[in-house]
Amino acid sequence: MKLQRGDREVFGVGAMLFASLALVVAMGALVTAGIAYSRSNDAKQRVEKVATGGAIGSTATVKLQEFGISASPGLVRAGKVTFDVSNVGGITHELVIVRALSVPTLPVVTVAGERSVGAVDEEAIPESDKVGESGDVKAQGHVTKRFTMKPGTYVLFCNIDNINKDKTVTNHFVKGMHATLTVV
Repeated sequence: MKLQRGDREVFGVGAMLFASLALVVAMGALVTAGIAYSRSNDAKQRVEKVATGGAIGSTATVKLQEFGISASPGLVRAGKVTFDVSNVGGITHELVIVRALSVPTLPVVTVAGERSVGAVDEEAIPESDKVGESGDVKAQGHVTKRFTMKPGTYVLFCNIDNINKDKTVTNHFVKGMHATLTVV
């Protein structure tokens, strides 16, 4: 089918309008990205200023209990970080600290073996992301540990497996015993 001159002009005008609209949308996206980058950069600079000014400390108070972890404050200064760990629960817990973007990004056990399914597969975590552990903290016990930490996001968790009377296994991480900590 051969296009008439009028049809070609209509297609040309349509293509020109579409290209102009695409250009406007692209420019809007660039402006939005620039504003977002500027705001995130401003926020990062404000956090760094607060951190260097001493308003952000280097100690995290961590409470362990069935089946949760709380860390206060949730933001500490990079360098030597002290973890003041208290087990306020009724059974033994541990504190494992790894550098990770979030809880869902941690590798988990998919086949029961040395650990139960759903537990954190600690052997699959790169050594460079492993910060350290508190060791076992008995019920109502207390431990203080100090680790050198770089800026980033860290996941704190308890990965203990308990064998119940009915021979089933309860993993503390699977039951929700995890939290995050940000280091700036």
